[in-house]
Amino acid sequence: MNMYSYKLLLSIICVNFNNIVCLSKFSLDSSNGKVIWTLENKNRSISVQGSVPGGVYSDLQKSGVIDDVLQGSNDVLTRWVAYDTWTYTGKFNVSGENLEHAVAQLVLEGVDTVAYIELNSIPIGSTDNMFVRYVYDVRQYLQIGENELKFTFESPVKFAKARSDKYFTAPDCVPAVYNGECHANQIRKMQASFSWDWGPAFPSVGIWRPATIEFFNAAVIRSLMTYTEKRDTTWFLKTKVYLQTGENVRRVKGNLSVYLSVDGHQTFKVAKQLDVSTKDDGTVEADIDMNISANVITEWWPNGYGEQKLYNLLIFLRTEEKDREISYKHAKIGFRTIELVEEDAALIFGNDTRAGHGLTFYFKVNGYPIFMKGSNWIPSNILPEIGENRKTIDNLLTAAHDAHMGMLRVWGGGIYESDYFYRRCDELGILIWQDFLFACSMYPVDSKFLTTITNEIEHNVIRLQHHPSIAVWAGNNENEVALRGNWYNTNSEFEKYKSEYIKLYVDTIKPIVEGIDPGRRYLVSSPSNGRKSEEDGYIAQNPYDPNYGDTHYYNYLADSWDSNIYPKTRFASEYGFQSLPSIATMRTATNKTEDYHVDSNYSKHRQHSPAGYSFIEAQINRRLNLDKNDTKYFEKFIFYSQISQAMAIKAETEFYRQSQTNWYTMGALYWQLNDVWQAPSWSGIEFGGKWKMLHYFAKSFFAPVLVSPRLTKTGDVDIYLINDRFVPIIEAKIILDIFNWSTLTPIASKSYPADVGPLNARKQASYTLWNADNKEEIFLRFSLKAEGVDCSPYNYLFPVPLKSAKGLKNPNINIAVQKMDEHNKFEIKINVDTVVLFLWLEAESIDGKFENNGFIVTEASFNVEFTTQSTISAKQLEKLITYQYYLH
Repeated sequence: MNMYSYKLLLSIICVNFNNIVCLSKFSLDSSNGKVIWTLENKNRSISVQGSVPGGVYSDLQKSGVIDDVLQGSNDVLTRWVAYDTWTYTGKFNVSGENLEHAVAQLVLEGVDTVAYIELNSIPIGSTDNMFVRYVYDVRQYLQIGENELKFTFESPVKFAKARSDKYFTAPDCVPAVYNGECHANQIRKMQASFSWDWGPAFPSVGIWRPATIEFFNAAVIRSLMTYTEKRDTTWFLKTKVYLQTGENVRRVKGNLSVYLSVDGHQTFKVAKQLDVSTKDDGTVEADIDMNISANVITEWWPNGYGEQKLYNLLIFLRTEEKDREISYKHAKIGFRTIELVEEDAALIFGNDTRAGHGLTFYFKVNGYPIFMKGSNWIPSNILPEIGENRKTIDNLLTAAHDAHMGMLRVWGGGIYESDYFYRRCDELGILIWQDFLFACSMYPVDSKFLTTITNEIEHNVIRLQHHPSIAVWAGNNENEVALRGNWYNTNSEFEKYKSEYIKLYVDTIKPIVEGIDPGRRYLVSSPSNGRKSEEDGYIAQNPYDPNYGDTHYYNYLADSWDSNIYPKTRFASEYGFQSLPSIATMRTATNKTEDYHVDSNYSKHRQHSPAGYSFIEAQINRRLNLDKNDTKYFEKFIFYSQISQAMAIKAETEFYRQSQTNWYTMGALYWQLNDVWQAPSWSGIEFGGKWKMLHYFAKSFFAPVLVSPRLTKTGDVDIYLINDRFVPIIEAKIILDIFNWSTLTPIASKSYPADVGPLNARKQASYTLWNADNKEEIFLRFSLKAEGVDCSPYNYLFPVPLKSAKGLKNPNINIAVQKMDEHNKFEIKINVDTVVLFLWLEAESIDGKFENNGFIVTEASFNVEFTTQSTISAKQLEKLITYQYYLH
C-alpha cells in the first residue's frame, strides 16, 4: 500500500464511517487567512502585521520599519530590536462544534525564546527554549466566537544578561570583532544568533515554527520512534508510539495498528489493543513489534554506495470511547545498520607501528567500513524562520549530494533542523552527525537550566530518531578542548568547570540519549578522543590525540597547499580556510563602490575572524602573485582567495583520504558547507546559493575513484589510488603526463600499473622529482585507465608555487554556446591555445549553474554544461558569459 492509498483509506474512515471522527486541527499560521496576527513593541510605538511562523526581524523588514537586515551594517543598526519587548497577538474564531470536543490543546512547535502566553487575557504558560515543542490544555479558556492569543517576548539579550548575573559561566562575551552580544550560553536559543566568527548577531524573537490548536476527545499520536535490527535473514522492527491526552482524560482505550509498505507492493499490518492509564503529564507510550523477511527489504545506503530506499510507515490509533476517533502518524523509514567502531588499532594494522597505537574511529554501514566525505552545516539563514525555506534546503543538500558527500555535521551552535531537512537527507543518502546545541562555551547547570535541557534532549532525540540519516549524536562543539585548553581563562576554576561539564553532558544528557536511542553512539564532545576521553574522565589531557577520536584542525600560518603540514587523525570532523564571496553576492549587500576594498569600513565590518584578511593575504602570497598596485586588486583578491581556499582544502582532504592506507583516517568533513550572509567565511557555497571554487573542487577531490599525488618533504611524488567502491580496481594504469606551462601537449608521459582493493586507498608508485632542474617550468597531470571505472577526474600537482612558475602565457579563449535537447540546458564549448589555470566562468545576470568550474585547462577544447531556469537563447547566453583565470 503506497502513501496515496493510506491517505485515501484515512479519508474513507473519517468521512464514511458512523460515529468515527478524526483529529481536528486548527492552524494558527498567518498564511491560512483565519488568524490575524499583529506585532507591537513595548510602548506600542510600532504596530505592524505579524507572521506565524515568523520572527520580529523578518516582520519588521516586511513592514518597512527596518531595511534589509543583511544590507550594509544593518546587523548593528537594527540591534535595538533585540533590546525591546515584543508582543505577538493573534485573533481567531472558534465554533461551538470545536468546543464540543473534550480536549483542546495549543501545540507550539517552536517559540523563540522567552515568552509569556495568554489566552483571552488568562495566563496559560511560558516558554524558555526555542528547541522544544510546548503543549497546553486550553479547552477551559476558549470561547465561542473571537479569541485572542498573546505572546509577550522578553528581550533575549537582557534575559541572558540577567541569568549571567546570577549564574555566571565563562566566557563573558564574544570577541569585539564579532559585533555580537554576550552570554549566549545562558539562553536556549540558536547560539549563533548572538554572532559568530562567520555570521552576524540577530537575537530574534517570534513563533518560528507552526502553531495549532488540536481538538479531540481521547488521545492523539504525538511522536514515533523505530528500532531496526537485522538477525540472519530477518529484520526486526519495533515501533514506539507516544500518545497524549488532555488533563481530564486519564485512560486510553483503543486499537493501535501499524502498516508498513515493503518491496513487491506488499503491506504488513500489526495491531494491538490498548487499555492503559496515562502518566501524570497525560502521556502514554506503546510498543508494537514486527518481523519482516529481508527478502522484501532493500537496505538504505549513504550517497554513492547504493540505494536510499525508504518505506512508508503509518500508525493509526482508533479509540473506543463513546465518540470514536482516528489519529494517525506517518513516517518514511529506512533499514540499515550503523556502528561507530572504536577498537584496538592493532586489530587492523597488526605489527605495523606506522599507524600508531590507540583506537580506530570509523563508521560501519551495513557491515562495511565507509570513509565519510562531507562538510559541516550551519543554519541556512541567521533568522531561523527563514532557515526553514524548503527551496534553500533542497539547493544546499542537492549541492552536497552532487559533490559526493555522504555526511554532514549539523553543528552545535545552530538549530535542530526541520523535519523536511532530515527527510531530504534520508532521500539523498546524506548521513548526519548531529551535535547537541552547545558550542564554544561552558554552560550553567542550575536546576532550571537542566530541566529545560532535559526536555530539549528528550524531544529532539524522539523527533529525529527514526531517520536513517542520523548517524551519531555528539554532546557539544569544542567544549572539552576549550576547557582543557583554557580558552576562556578557566584554569583557576578548572575543577568547578569540569564538574559542571560532567554534570551536563555525562550525568544529564548521556543517559537520556542512550536510554531513548541505544542503537546510536553518543559522543560527549567533538572533537574528543571518543571512548578514550570517557575512560580518562571525559576531559582528556590531549583531546587532539591523533590515535583516537575526531579532530578539528586550523592552521593559517603554514603553507596550506602543502599536505605535509597536516597532522594525522582518525577522523577529521572540522578543518577549513576562509575566502571572500563573489562580487555578484557582495552586490546583494552593498552597491557602494567605496565598499569594494579590503580595507573599507564595510569589509572590516564583515570580517569577524581576528586577523582574517591578513591570513587570507598570507595564504595567497605564499603561492600566487598578487600586486597591491593592480587596478583590479580587490577583484583579484576575491578570486585568488577562492583559489587558495579550494587548493588548501583539496590538499588537506586528499591527505586524509590517502591516510586510509597508513593511519586508517576514515572521515573528512570540512568547515563549512554554507553561509548566512555575504561576508568572508569558510564556506564552499555563498549566501544565496552560488558555488565558490571550493565546492566545484569538492566534486573532484571527493570523487569515488581518484588518483591522488602527494609531494613529500624529500621532493618525491607519492601516487595514491583511492577507491570508494565495493569492487576492487585491478590491472589498471595510472598515466602521469608532464607539461610545461606554454603548451597543451605533454613533454613526457609515464605509465604505472595500479590496483587497489574495495573501499580502500593504496600508494601505487613514486615519481622522482627532487632532482629535476626544471621544476619551475613543469607541472604534472594524473589520470586513470581502468576497466569498469567510468569516471576518474584528472588530478594535478604543481612542483613549485605558481608565482614561481616559468612560461605561463596569456591565453586566447574562445567560447561558443549551443542549446541542448534537454530543457534549459546549454553546452558551452571552450577553445584555448595554451595552459590556463583556474579558468572561472561567470554568467552573472543569469540564474544558473555551470556543471564544473575553476578548470585547470590542459586540452585545446572541452565542453561544460550550463543549466538555467531563465528563458534565454544560446546567442544571448554566449554574449553574457565572462571569464577570469590566474596569470602572474
